[in-house]
Amino acid sequence: MLSSKPRIMYNDESAPQLDQMVEQYMPLVKRIAHHLMARMPSSVAVEDLYQAGMLGLLDAIKRFDNSK
Repeated sequence: MLSSKPRIMYNDESAPQLDQMVEQYMPLVKRIAHHLMARMPSSVAVEDLYQAGMLGLLDAIKRFDNSK
């Protein structure tokens, strides 16, 4: 179900924190993409896995609630 409320990834105040978290976890995403590559058919490019992983990372960072 789509909401009519626009989803904002980050604002000017949270942008440095988001960038820092992305930079912190980017090597892990790359490592997992290369690890998964061994189990994928040859038609799957490692760049596609990396891109999907980065989208997942951005979504996870956006949903993360530090208060829990």
